[in-house]
Amino acid sequence: CRPSRPPEHRAACIASIFSWCFIALAMAARHVFLVITDLLSVFLFSGIIFGWAPLQEMLIKEGFYHELCAEPVPGGACEAQRTALNRAFTLATTAVSVAALPGGAFVDACGPMLGVTLAGVLNVSGLIGIALCKEYGSVKFDLFLVSFVIVAIGGSLTMFCGYSLPFLFPRRATLLIELTSCLFDASCIIFPGFKVLYDSGTRFEDLWWMYVGVCAVNFLLLIVAWSLNRQQLLMSRAGGGDQDGGNHSQGGGLQAKPVGHQLRSLEFLLIFLFAAIQVARSNLYLGVVDLVNGQIAAKQDIPESTRSTLTTIVGLIIPQGWLAVPLIEASIHRLGIFGTLHITTFVGVLYNVVQLIPNLWIQLVGAIVFAVFRAFLFSIITAYNAELFGPKTLGRVMGVCFLVAALVNLSQTSLVEMSLTSLDGNFAPVNLGSILVSLPIFPLVLFVQLRRRRLHLEDGSLRIPSRTYSHSTAACTAAHLSIAEQILCSSSSSEAAGLQVSLQEQPALAAETK
Repeated sequence: CRPSRPPEHRAACIASIFSWCFIALAMAARHVFLVITDLLSVFLFSGIIFGWAPLQEMLIKEGFYHELCAEPVPGGACEAQRTALNRAFTLATTAVSVAALPGGAFVDACGPMLGVTLAGVLNVSGLIGIALCKEYGSVKFDLFLVSFVIVAIGGSLTMFCGYSLPFLFPRRATLLIELTSCLFDASCIIFPGFKVLYDSGTRFEDLWWMYVGVCAVNFLLLIVAWSLNRQQLLMSRAGGGDQDGGNHSQGGGLQAKPVGHQLRSLEFLLIFLFAAIQVARSNLYLGVVDLVNGQIAAKQDIPESTRSTLTTIVGLIIPQGWLAVPLIEASIHRLGIFGTLHITTFVGVLYNVVQLIPNLWIQLVGAIVFAVFRAFLFSIITAYNAELFGPKTLGRVMGVCFLVAALVNLSQTSLVEMSLTSLDGNFAPVNLGSILVSLPIFPLVLFVQLRRRRLHLEDGSLRIPSRTYSHSTAACTAAHLSIAEQILCSSSSSEAAGLQVSLQEQPALAAETK
């Protein structure tokens, strides 16, 4: 565009500059479109089943499973009715863990395009089933139970696909993974929102039909967004290594080993025990927090209305783990994965200590600490596995961790029953036991950390965790995270790759730009 060049050349040069700017803006627009629709799907549909308490109240008021009661219970539910409702919740939460391994493998093999399509079909089908279950469900065919489990599986797959997004934005990979993790936690606030609308007079069926419409629109837009970024996705997936694991050589150490060897390593034993203990502790808190607060309120002669208000506030605090994103990011980057394991364990002990304080309003502090712990917990489990075992086996390693954690979680029923019967409603022994089982994690983490440091000094090819990985959730699905070197090295090449694609699509413009 120099003034010395002929006017026609200058005009062509200026036109090429404007065309390049237009292409850059179009690329930015489709990236923003993908990020918004992806994160929105995670928030609206990934972990909604964990906001069970307000949904259960609506189901009881609507008379779900009332036919199981020998005698009607005015303003409440009989034991058989509550058992049936609890069975639906238990099977749905179990389905989330059971679907982790095949869901992660499906997204690994087929990519997020087919993943979000299947997730959309599952979510829409499940929501339609819930909207129709009062009319078409029966004792012989429990349409609500089937539909709720389908929603759980669809939500789990939705979150799996969300972890493909960081591949496209290496400079923002950590932030996007943190947001996906925390939005999964925050999605359990959807049913409390339903409860507010339901109490204001909105019909139960209308709530679900509106949600079906939102779900269909969201997933259609998400499919379009992924298709607009398809070529960049293929390039990023190609950069993650070939199918036989050739890229494992970059990570060295355990990343170069087959999955069987990884599962027999001391590093896996650490995260295996960590997940089994801490995930079960997390679910135990969610199951007994209202009972513990009720015990404290009874000792202090606090009115039932006050306790109910506090229960509502606690229910709104727990989904706000996304506010801990800056803390998680700082911990991962400054302390690394082993340091963050220590921090997570310490925070987990802290919320149990708060539960031992016989003051009802201090339990709000405990809820805040637990929200932070939950965000750290499901983030560091995936960060650890991604750093040490690599992306090729991540889905299987995470699946094993959380399937075992789900089995340990089955002990919750016995612990609650023991506290309510043998201990006369006293949950202090359970909280003390929860603290005690966490304490051995500190020396075990330190031992593995020092051992890996010693091996690194002896063998310089063994990689120290880069601290660039962040976070996932209980559904164990960051199966598309690239290895740390890829995130670091491609931070400046992602946008260039997109520009290269555009230039290839327009040879004339590419030549003029050169």
